[in-house]
Amino acid sequence: MAAIINDIAELPTGSQVFVDTNIFYLSYRVKSLTCKRLIQRIQDGEIVAYVNLQVLSDLLHKLMLAEAFQKGYIKGINATQLKDWLTKNRSLSYTLTDYQNHFEQLLTDLKLKVLPMDETLLKDTKKERVEYGLMTGDSLHLGNMKYHHPPLTDLVTFDNDFDHITGLTIWKPMDVV
Repeated sequence: MAAIINDIAELPTGSQVFVDTNIFYLSYRVKSLTCKRLIQRIQDGEIVAYVNLQVLSDLLHKLMLAEAFQKGYIKGINATQLKDWLTKNRSLSYTLTDYQNHFEQLLTDLKLKVLPMDETLLKDTKKERVEYGLMTGDSLHLGNMKYHHPPLTDLVTFDNDFDHITGLTIWKPMDVV
């Protein structure tokens, strides 16, 4: 049996959820009003949100790319283009600051619960990668959820990568533009 999939607009108050990077990013880019509302609910304390360093690192990366794109430094949201731009314009790197400010404000406002990642988790999540055919980052998310006490079974994501995993309740935005 596959995971249960629901609309994040229906996420009950008091829920404890693991939140994937794409939810924060969709909110930031205003691509989903339900993601934006979820972030507000987390800030208001209605929802307890868990993340790991993988989520935070990926988010910081995506925010930097988005800012570089918005400022016209790159033609698309593409890491290779940004790396090339930074290589050629190291003296202008100081102009990319909005992403860091937004990221730090998000951390302050949301009081996210950051789950630990260590060498053991990297080894132990081999099982998730093999059993479920997950990429490394997704296996770390699932491992953090499974090894949390009590285990987290609710995942907020826009990815389809977890849809086949039994025992999960997945909450997705249904209004992404």
